[in-house]
Amino acid sequence: MIHSLNTSGCLPVWYLLEDEGGIIGCAGLITNDFISRMDLWPWVCSLYIEESYRGKSLGEQLLLKLKEDTKNAGFDNLYLCTDYVEYYEKYDFSYIGDDYHPWGSSSRIYRANLIG
Repeated sequence: MIHSLNTSGCLPVWYLLEDEGGIIGCAGLITNDFISRMDLWPWVCSLYIEESYRGKSLGEQLLLKLKEDTKNAGFDNLYLCTDYVEYYEKYDFSYIGDDYHPWGSSSRIYRANLIG
C-alpha cells in the first residue's frame, strides 16, 4: 500500500472508508489477485466493511467508485475472484469461470463490463 502512493502507473490503488478518523472499509485495484489468469486485469481485491457498518450500501459505494476509476483509466472490464455467490452479481459482475491460485485452491472469477 505504501509503495502505491508513489507509483507513476495507474495501479495499484487503495481505497479507504473512514468514520470519525477510523477506518471502516477498504478495497483495492491491483494487477493480479494471486490467480493464474495473468491475461485479465485490473482486479478488485480486499473489499471489506467493518461488521458494525454492514447493511448501509458501503460495499456498493466502494464497488461503484472502483468501476468508475477503472473505466476512467481506460479499462473495459474489471475482475475479481471470490468464493462468495450472490453478492457481486447484485453489482453487475458476471461469473466467467473458475481458476487457480498458486497454492492449489480455486476461486470463482467475475467480470464487470464497463463499456456502455
